Amino acid sequence: MPLRIVPDDPPTPPGAVGHEGPARPAISRLLPRISLQGRLWWAASGLIVIGLTVAALGINGLFRSYVEVDLAQRMQRHLDDLIGAASASVEPLPAAAGAPSEPAAAIRLRREPADPLFRQPASGLYWLIFLPDGEVMKSRSWWDQEPGFEPPAVDELGVGQLARMTHTGPRGEPLAIWMRRVQLPGLDGDVVFAAGADASHLAQASSSFARSLALSLLLLAAVLILAVTLQVKLGLTPLAQLRSALGELRAGQRQRLEGHFPAEVQPLVDDLNRLLSDNQALVTRAQAQAGNLAHALKTPLSVLNNLSQQADTRHKEVLQAEVAQMQRQIDLHLMRARAGASAHGGRSRAALDALMPPLVSTLGTLHKGLVLTQRDSPPLVVRMDAHDLQEVVGNLLDNACRWANARVALAWEKEGIHALLQVDDDGPGIAPDARQAAMQRGKRLDESRPGSGLGLSIVVELLDLYGGSLRLATSPWGGLRAEVRVPMVHD
Repeated sequence: MPLRIVPDDPPTPPGAVGHEGPARPAISRLLPRISLQGRLWWAASGLIVIGLTVAALGINGLFRSYVEVDLAQRMQRHLDDLIGAASASVEPLPAAAGAPSEPAAAIRLRREPADPLFRQPASGLYWLIFLPDGEVMKSRSWWDQEPGFEPPAVDELGVGQLARMTHTGPRGEPLAIWMRRVQLPGLDGDVVFAAGADASHLAQASSSFARSLALSLLLLAAVLILAVTLQVKLGLTPLAQLRSALGELRAGQRQRLEGHFPAEVQPLVDDLNRLLSDNQALVTRAQAQAGNLAHALKTPLSVLNNLSQQADTRHKEVLQAEVAQMQRQIDLHLMRARAGASAHGGRSRAALDALMPPLVSTLGTLHKGLVLTQRDSPPLVVRMDAHDLQEVVGNLLDNACRWANARVALAWEKEGIHALLQVDDDGPGIAPDARQAAMQRGKRLDESRPGSGLGLSIVVELLDLYGGSLRLATSPWGGLRAEVRVPMVHD
């Protein structure tokens, strides 16, 4: 019999409900539905997306910080240039007629800041000088617009300190303004110098960089995911080869798993080959033991059969019937052992178009007076030993011929992955509620006919070994139809 490995039931943990234990999380129930390739791909792709997203946020933040620092440094240079170009002087104020003139302090710029944008109206680059008397000097870029804000008080902005504020420019654009309070020689009060720039350029630069960065990282993500896909496929290729080798082994195309596998897979292949060898040896020993037992029983059965011939009339028929029953049981178990080994090996093949015509011809010769025909059917190859297939179909045809009135027909066709064989007769048939009982071992629906009740049960057992099935129905002629489904061979 074939070797089966059945895992032991795990012990029920304390506090578990029933045998299955506590309910598993949703992720645990979902994972078994995802293939190994899918798990690796989703895990790697998820990490790539998360990593690149974090990198994008970090790089974009660093760029914005760099742009802000660069703008601050440029504005401070402009502010230092403006302060260095300013000088204070005392000039007389115009007085009324006959009145003496009074001196007044004034600020002059020895030179304009070098950047030409200061001289271009609404250019986005501006400077301001707030004088102690409230007057405001401004760059030509302000044009005729007023600043619209006052410098911070002394307690908010001390002498020499630098402050940053935001305000609206001449065109309504947001301005980033840097201010410094300075004491100039010759002036009694403090002077506040200010330089500002359009802050929308900062946002535009950040947005443009973010778009370029996003496109670059998306391209990088696509390349990395493609690389992950190829890596996963290449990494799992040995498992696909192993699966193909197992399929060929199951189909009977090879006896062992052959091929070169990675170091991680080769131990599994070696263990499987050892298991196959042990299993085959076990099946061979079981077959040999069954054969030895049958051979050992032949001589006692022959002696009993000879003695039954010499017995008196009262015991002769009983002894002969019991000896025949014992012989049938031995033949049945031998056939079952051989069929089990053939089905387990998976190397069985049987061509219906080659085996069925001789079988129909033989039974037609045995049952003269009946019309036994084979309908046109496609050439199909089934996964079943030829001798066992003849045993199955022969039993069904013989049963149909015993009960038929005039005709019996055999046909087969393809039904999905199975071959469907149909044996029809025009006999009395079997009632639907009695069909299941007819396939049970030793069950005879009509005791007036000869037989042991093993025919259909043998058919059912043989088909079950090969993954097939038997179904009884009503034939088109009103008799019995026996439908046999056997797995086909797929190259």
